Amino acid sequence: MAITTYAELQAAAANWLVRADLTARIPEFITLAEARLGRALRTRLAEVEQSLTGTIGSRTLPLPASFAEPLALWIVHGDGTRRPLRFVEPSLLGVVSLRGEPVVWSIDGANLAFDRPCDQAYGFTLRMLPAFQLSDASPSNALLASYPDAYLFATLCEAAPFLRDADLAQAYETKLELALAEINTKEARSRRPGALATDLPQPRAAFDIVRGA
Repeated sequence: MAITTYAELQAAAANWLVRADLTARIPEFITLAEARLGRALRTRLAEVEQSLTGTIGSRTLPLPASFAEPLALWIVHGDGTRRPLRFVEPSLLGVVSLRGEPVVWSIDGANLAFDRPCDQAYGFTLRMLPAFQLSDASPSNALLASYPDAYLFATLCEAAPFLRDADLAQAYETKLELALAEINTKEARSRRPGALATDLPQPRAAFDIVRGA
């Protein structure tokens, strides 16, 4: 069966577990699986950009509810152009009391923090890795769409302690580790720059070859 939605993932897990008494626990297993996948994977395809708006007089901005890890932040000007802001560790974020356009940023608890209060309601674009959080209201995501096997085997691994079957638990664990390794290898390869088509050697013209040029 296809595994493209939260409901289909639950149905697939139920088929593999063949334990009617565990069906009600499957959403819990999926939640635990997502926590593990979030720690093990840093997939490019999961990266998203979130638009945010600053508050005049404030140097903090609440992070999106789905936030897991920051990648970059831009300030968006009125003409649509955007300028990257420099990230610093929270302990290195010097604070300027005078309002103005932020220059650097950091993460402070559940907030974005800037080096100064905003003097206007600036627009920001946050590029981030979101948490994996399937639900009935959000039934799919990029990871499930591209790697449903990782989602399924991570879910089965979380269910394994209830099965009282060490061999089956190890089989699920092996399948999950293989899927994670393959995903990370593919992601690393996709981030590696390759030769552009315009950079490839061009074939010699036929008349040059004939005349021995």
